[in-house]
Amino acid sequence: MWEEQLYLGLDLSPEYTQLSFYNMDTREPESVYQNEARDTYLLPNILFYSNLKRRSEEKVEQPSIYDYPGWCAGAKASACRFEEEGVLVDRIYQKVLMNESCIVEGRTYKAKELLVRMLVLHIRQFMEERGKCQIKKLVVTVADTDILIIKAVRELATVLRLKEDQFDIVSHLDSGLFYIFNQPEPLRNNSVSLFDFCSDGLDYYRIDITRNKTPEVVKVIHTDYKNDFNFAKFGKNKDDMDEAFDNIVKKLMSETYISSVFLTGIGFAENWMKHSAATLCQGRRVFVGQNIYTKGACYRAIGGVCKEPLKRYFIDTEYTVKADIGISLLDDKDTFCPIVTGGEEWFNTKGRLSIFLNDINTLKLVYRDILSDKTKVEAIEIHGLPLRPPKTTKISLEVDFTDAKRGAVIIRDAGFGDMYPTTNKIYRKEFDLGV
Repeated sequence: MWEEQLYLGLDLSPEYTQLSFYNMDTREPESVYQNEARDTYLLPNILFYSNLKRRSEEKVEQPSIYDYPGWCAGAKASACRFEEEGVLVDRIYQKVLMNESCIVEGRTYKAKELLVRMLVLHIRQFMEERGKCQIKKLVVTVADTDILIIKAVRELATVLRLKEDQFDIVSHLDSGLFYIFNQPEPLRNNSVSLFDFCSDGLDYYRIDITRNKTPEVVKVIHTDYKNDFNFAKFGKNKDDMDEAFDNIVKKLMSETYISSVFLTGIGFAENWMKHSAATLCQGRRVFVGQNIYTKGACYRAIGGVCKEPLKRYFIDTEYTVKADIGISLLDDKDTFCPIVTGGEEWFNTKGRLSIFLNDINTLKLVYRDILSDKTKVEAIEIHGLPLRPPKTTKISLEVDFTDAKRGAVIIRDAGFGDMYPTTNKIYRKEFDLGV
């Protein structure tokens, strides 16, 4: 029987998850709501465990990989906690950031395990309602690029049995760009503004497009207003909030020409903007949407024509690796051989290179800036390897990033088969591209 192929975009934020799928008929992403809360696309980040329900669900003869007997998530979990006896688990996202564990009915769970379980249950409920279907590609966009969140979300691909080409993780900013660049082109004739008013406060992103350079560049400038503009500061005083936001808007809109403005985040859900809305709409288009990030992730999942508007640009954000990292082959032309190629978000920048050393155990690491073509060179000597004939010492090199500028080159002795076994020595050379 034919199965529907699903292209999914999932937005993971601290309080809520959002899910969207690409509608092949309308050629647009469509957000998903739950039957228990049809008035919102925001799926609460909570789990509920019912011991009674677990016993009944365990009787299912052939549970699927998505089954977690006794567990439910989101709006369904919110409803069950008032109807059944059990355990409610909340603040799951925050617990992952703190690397905490939870005890549920005498069993200890790592927070990252519960986060994955919650996301699987969100997806499972949607897929059950769709009927016969399978995931063709899933893109998860995350509010925090903290390594603990990234590692937890990566486990989702394993649980869902998705191959490497069926799964991606991107930042909110990256998915926001995919959404904006899939809107009509006149909306970005000049710069574009994105305001994100989440539970922590306000962030502003200005998207500048440089078309007279090679490569053409989409430069994103980020201004953090969370300390000065947040829920705690204004409380229920919406007039003061409106005035403060109006002042921010006036300042930012005077800096350059803005073609369009996008507003997202739960802070813009209520109708408090009056003066600020009038200022925003002066000579530019304004759009408000809670599901910009999940739809942007969905555009990225479908790929194809949805990637075309961004294909010709180098995307320069705070998450982008702006350098190629590799080695010089130490030949007459000083040939550069890359380990990783920049241009992607740091947590998606991967690569590995294997080489055979000659009689000199020296490597020349090269960091090459993509936009300026400037290079930084470091020569390192690998100590402690046994004496072997030339070209019989094989080493592997890979790069481990901790953010867009910092990380380490990992060097491993791979030996040379049974003749010269590996010593299992590992060397780590830290780097900082910002220095």
